Amino acid sequence: MTTMARGSYKLELEEQKRNVFVTQLGARQDEEEAEEDIRQYPVVKETAGKLIESGLNTMQKTLLLKREVEVDKANLELQEKKEEFHKRMHMCEERGVDIQKKQQRMKDRVTKFEKFINENEAKRKRAIQKYQTELKLRESKNIEYDLLCHQLEELKEKHQKLLDKLERYKIFEDYLVKVLDVLPENYLELNDSMIRSLMDRHRTLSLTNQSLVERVNELYDQHEQEKERLEDMKYNHNQQKLVINSKLAELQSINEQKEETNSHLEELLANNQHSYRIQSQTLGQILMAVNNLAERCHKKHDPPLDTLDTSSRLTLIQNYFIERIGVEQMARSSPTSSPPTSVRGGHVQQVRILSPTTKTIHIPRK
Repeated sequence: MTTMARGSYKLELEEQKRNVFVTQLGARQDEEEAEEDIRQYPVVKETAGKLIESGLNTMQKTLLLKREVEVDKANLELQEKKEEFHKRMHMCEERGVDIQKKQQRMKDRVTKFEKFINENEAKRKRAIQKYQTELKLRESKNIEYDLLCHQLEELKEKHQKLLDKLERYKIFEDYLVKVLDVLPENYLELNDSMIRSLMDRHRTLSLTNQSLVERVNELYDQHEQEKERLEDMKYNHNQQKLVINSKLAELQSINEQKEETNSHLEELLANNQHSYRIQSQTLGQILMAVNNLAERCHKKHDPPLDTLDTSSRLTLIQNYFIERIGVEQMARSSPTSSPPTSVRGGHVQQVRILSPTTKTIHIPRK
């Protein structure tokens, strides 16, 4: 039985028998027979809580009590954890304040030594620039030194060559001295050295000879060029001569053809002049006939004949005959009609009309 007193629980149980845990089954059988009041329990590995929960005879109040005890224990642990958390938070805040102070001190130190750092950086840059400049200068000096050494070696070689050349030409100097001994006294101009005067004279003669040789070569080359030019002119002259002869032959053949054509055209011209003369006579006769007909067909109210051209006169004649045809048709329409006659210049003329559309009109004279 359980009873509650002042917010606490008290568990009242019956008197328990002495418990003995047996490590091996079947052990102490003799003791069991001797001591019947001893209850034996097998060895179990489960916890007490699980045994209580899984027990069949466990009461709900016991379980509730157990749960409340566990909750109190958990609350106590939670409270301890909260206190520990608050302590840690307080420590973290203190450490944060310390860190901020350290950061502020670091900033102050950085601000304090910033100028010093900038100066050191500028010095470092200047030192690097100076190092680079001196390195370039050193490289240029090394190059210049190598070049001078090379030039010195070349000068030494040149000096040695000149010495060797002087040694080789020493025999020529001796020869010139011997020549000077042989020459007359006033043969050369006065100079600092007789050998130099002799050399100058030789140089002058050599240059003169060289110029004369070059002149002769130039004249020879010019002569060869003029000779080639003459050959080219002869060849071109022969070619032109052949071309002119061929053109002359062509022109002669063309001239002969032209003469034949002109003779043929003269014959045609003579024939054309004869036919033209005949046509001119025929045309004159036609014009005279047209003028005569125009004079016969002219009326008082018509324009003067001198102002009319040939086509106008033909039109005048046509109008006259059309008028006469109309009169003749009117005369034929009456039963007592006689053929139309016309009196002109004291002669009676009878006009015969072939058809109304015919333009050819015959006028017989009586």
